[in-house]
Amino acid sequence: MATIEAGKIRNVGIVGHGGVGKTMLVEHILHMAGLTGRLGTVEEGNTVCDYLEEEIERKHTIAMSLANTEWKDGRIHFVDHPGYMDFLGEMASSTPLMDGLVIVVDASTGVQVGMDNAWKYAERFQVPRAFFVNKLDREHTSFNETVHLLQETYGRHCVPIVIPIGEGADLKDVVNIVTGENLPDGIDDLQEALVEAVAETDDILMEKYLDTLELSPEEFRSGLQQGITSGKIIPILAGSVALEKGITQLLDLIAESFPSPLDRKIVAKDDKGEEVIVKADPDGPFLAQVFRSIVDPFVGHLTLFRVLSGTLKSDSDFYNVTTHTKERSGKILLLNGKQQVTADAVVPGDLAAMTKLKNTHFGDTIGAANCNLQMPTIELPESMVKLAIQPKSRSDEDKIGEALNRLAEEDPTFIHYRDTATKEHVIKGMGDLQLDILLSRMQRKYKVEAETRIPKVAYLETIKGKVEVQGKHKKQSGGHGQYGDVHLRISPNGRGAGYEFIDSIVGGVVPKQYIPHVDKGGFEALERGVISGHPVVDVIVELFFGSYHAVDSSEMAFKLAASKAIQKGIREARPCLLEPIMEISVTVPEEFMGDINGDLNSRRGRILGMDALGGGRQVIRANVPEAEILRYSTELRSMTQGRGNYEVKLSHYDEVPDHLSKEIIAAYERSREEED
Repeated sequence: MATIEAGKIRNVGIVGHGGVGKTMLVEHILHMAGLTGRLGTVEEGNTVCDYLEEEIERKHTIAMSLANTEWKDGRIHFVDHPGYMDFLGEMASSTPLMDGLVIVVDASTGVQVGMDNAWKYAERFQVPRAFFVNKLDREHTSFNETVHLLQETYGRHCVPIVIPIGEGADLKDVVNIVTGENLPDGIDDLQEALVEAVAETDDILMEKYLDTLELSPEEFRSGLQQGITSGKIIPILAGSVALEKGITQLLDLIAESFPSPLDRKIVAKDDKGEEVIVKADPDGPFLAQVFRSIVDPFVGHLTLFRVLSGTLKSDSDFYNVTTHTKERSGKILLLNGKQQVTADAVVPGDLAAMTKLKNTHFGDTIGAANCNLQMPTIELPESMVKLAIQPKSRSDEDKIGEALNRLAEEDPTFIHYRDTATKEHVIKGMGDLQLDILLSRMQRKYKVEAETRIPKVAYLETIKGKVEVQGKHKKQSGGHGQYGDVHLRISPNGRGAGYEFIDSIVGGVVPKQYIPHVDKGGFEALERGVISGHPVVDVIVELFFGSYHAVDSSEMAFKLAASKAIQKGIREARPCLLEPIMEISVTVPEEFMGDINGDLNSRRGRILGMDALGGGRQVIRANVPEAEILRYSTELRSMTQGRGNYEVKLSHYDEVPDHLSKEIIAAYERSREEED
């Protein structure tokens, strides 16, 4: 494929809620450009962008997909994104590298959570954007009502540029009120609002507009262009993908008003941590960043990257700044879904792929030889849904780790680790749907079956009383026997102070060589737990008396004696359970505040405070036991129609209420009996 001049390249994320028509928008664009022989549909499972088996089966996008087309002597790269919360990481990973976003709106449903997320990421990374109002051919849709809703939600700088002629079944066409001919009557207010929006982007223009109530055609065109490029104006375009209305106008807007890759401000850091401004120059040193890895039977192992500066040619060497390794490009590919087209070279703005890279992964910075510049880390949303996982059969035990590593390479929001506190293998993801799909993929691709369950809570045990206790280990079975005898004082330590051992032996009643093994035996017994199988913490153990046998005593005997003393002493020292208390910050629209506060209280939560974020959103801060929010991600979405999100971190440990503590201890005792 021919190399396109960098200034004529655009790359655009297609974003919005699930089911609004994002994939079909790209499908129609490729079909109109003659890149596909027939028009696919999501229902038939034959679109360019939704080619994964899971996407065909479930009839919605689950992973970003690349496509591109030439338009007016330039090239537009599209990234079709999933719209559901479980796959938010796809948008988070690519948006920092986009030069523009098209937020697709379903005119029949209005503002949805997928739009909120797209807007949030566009604001965070200052990415210019446009709204494409789709499905205006549907009955009971109103472009004006949709515009009003968008302006109410996102601001008055969201202004219509392409409007419909007719609506619903009477939708005849769309027209650009800036460049179109034969404009319909009654649009004076829209044109005036657009002029005002342009004037507000610049102080000089605003001053002139206030004086004369008009702008010259050149001032208006220049101001509109600058306003869209800077994100101070958010154009709204009417359309219907099904009728192919508004698509041409959208492509024109992208090509003419979205910023060029050469205009991009690139801020990297050198090897001293100092910020460096990099000029986006096709003739400069090569610099790019990886935003996706694909391991798929259709396309093989692909590394997707965005060129920021310089030019990369096929079969040339480059340097991975993140991993400090040399790589070779091999073939460079431009993608249309699973279709690969070889490119001789790629320049700033190009979104491309390379195969068979050994040491290059998501988020890595790659560049010319000896490059010492590194792009900022791509921050992903925190994965909040946890499940414990174990292989179904012994034959899967050796394969599950590698299979989970492969899944994590493809989807960096998927994490797995060994929880040292609960001894469980835990997987984390953005939601139940994502985890279900990944586990199905693990079974299909890697032939590994697994079972999952809600993870255990990492409870702790401690004591509230003091006790003196004796532990004696004595055994005689011919030859040398075993003898160890210890007397311990066990008392509470300060919360969070941990385990402390005190040697108060006088007169050698326990020989010095055995004392470290009393310490070790006691500590190991505490680690195993006494009443519930969870570690005992914040305890002082004092060895103050004991006895030994000149022949039969040994290190092991004193270790076992200490263990027996701990087991007995903890039970007598008013033991109790501690549970992790999490600090949670829940962000929700104001209308859900009462429901969320009530729900947190029902989960034994304690409200710490509330803060207004603006835009009709509030943050509720609370302390809640971890045991009460193990499924909170799914439940919060249900309570807020998918519009709530939260962050959580460990705050402290606190005592478990008595009635719950008894249930946990009883369950532990039953499990021990079953094992016996």
